[in-house]
Amino acid sequence: MTDEEARYDRIAEGYAQWWSPVHRPATLALLDEIEPAVAAGATRILDVGCGTGALAAAAVRRWPGVRVTGVDASGGMLAVAARELGALDDMARDRVTLVKAGADRLPSRDREFDTVLTGFVLQLVPSRYRSLREARRVLGRDGRLAHATWLAGGSFPADDAYADALIAAGLEPREGGGAHDEPRSPAAAAAQLRRAGFSSVTARPGEVDHRFTPEGFLAFLACFDDEELFATLEPAAREALEADLLERLRALPAEGLRMRLPIAVVTGRRTARP
Repeated sequence: MTDEEARYDRIAEGYAQWWSPVHRPATLALLDEIEPAVAAGATRILDVGCGTGALAAAAVRRWPGVRVTGVDASGGMLAVAARELGALDDMARDRVTLVKAGADRLPSRDREFDTVLTGFVLQLVPSRYRSLREARRVLGRDGRLAHATWLAGGSFPADDAYADALIAAGLEPREGGGAHDEPRSPAAAAAQLRRAGFSSVTARPGEVDHRFTPEGFLAFLACFDDEELFATLEPAAREALEADLLERLRALPAEGLRMRLPIAVVTGRRTARP
């Protein structure tokens, strides 16, 4: 088990409660990208990094003829997904299969799927290139990939308030910047797909725009984004940090709690190239 997998096992519940709602609208919008393919007869969908299962659940609700395989490297996240899928009726639930696997080693046959979806996952994998090649491998001829990815950049004033609270508590602020290899532009994200062998590539810019409350942002940090720090603080130190941070967050203007992060929505097709 990798460190990343172990972390997501620990924070699966926090992710579901505090982070999934932030990007869920943009993730679910990926279904619009494959609507023409489904209308043309695509029925086999692979959801790479299925997380809470929201995308898989939305797909089988929207299209009664499709089957979805959701893969995730975290057993904790798959447990959350199984719970969410439990809200479906039996016929819809039977059209979803959950599998524990990494994006760069999919347990699927060549050309097994008509479409591949992945939302805000590729920044977490060991190799974005290998994961995209795996997605291409499991796509049938003219199969379509659609994914949403974070772009480098963006700002969130509440992060500055958190850094100030950490410094006041005698703690080191977190390093800035994005994770791993986030592309800098939609054009750069499109180039990654073409390098992995996809054709007919398109990429458009977008934005995740989410407003936190002071209490919600604190919970987001403590239960997901910086959970290791909060989990290892002595109770008195944690209580003091949380109280100071809440005071700083409540003093921010309304826009200070608005997270606006740039994204790209990228699509491509598998053709006959090797």
